[in-house]
Amino acid sequence: MNNTWKTTFVLIIVTLLVAVTPCLAKSVRLELYANSEDIILGVASETLISETTLTFGAEGVFTGEDYRFGNAYFTLKNEIFKPALTLGLGLKGALGNASDEDDQDYDLAAAGFVLLGEYDFRKVYYNFPIVIRADVTYAPDPMTAADTEGYNEFNLRLKGYLVKSAALVLGYKNIFVDFEKDNDEYELSDDIIYFGIEFSF
Repeated sequence: MNNTWKTTFVLIIVTLLVAVTPCLAKSVRLELYANSEDIILGVASETLISETTLTFGAEGVFTGEDYRFGNAYFTLKNEIFKPALTLGLGLKGALGNASDEDDQDYDLAAAGFVLLGEYDFRKVYYNFPIVIRADVTYAPDPMTAADTEGYNEFNLRLKGYLVKSAALVLGYKNIFVDFEKDNDEYELSDDIIYFGIEFSF
């Protein structure tokens, strides 16, 4: 794994935590997910502003496939149909690199719109500690740079809370990226199924 890339991701996380957590944070969430080939690390800081939850976060995808991506994002979300359904909007910036079958390298740089939804069964059914969360990121060509022509990401997570501040997570992530470099085109598409844990403080 490229040491420069790892250092960049660590700096993103540290910067977000240092800048946001002391002045805003109602809670901080740490995420660690994995499967036989991939590791996903994430951190998020949340605060409540006028009944709206503001979230700042960062995530890195370290995969056995020929790519490595990281992102930083912020979202605003509200309970729409109380007390369980929450919807939100935000922006996500993604950076990374990928290689095709011919070992041609491509650079990812994109800023996308985020749409998210969450249903918290704990608020409706007592002693049913399940939360379902899904989000979609869409970055069209005008919002991309480097070798990137388009970036899409979909996430689905099923969380089971064993205790109030810790959850077991079963997740699915789909990443689709259009690349173009020196008249060469490459479409990256990957489906990741993972298992992991989340801690909230």
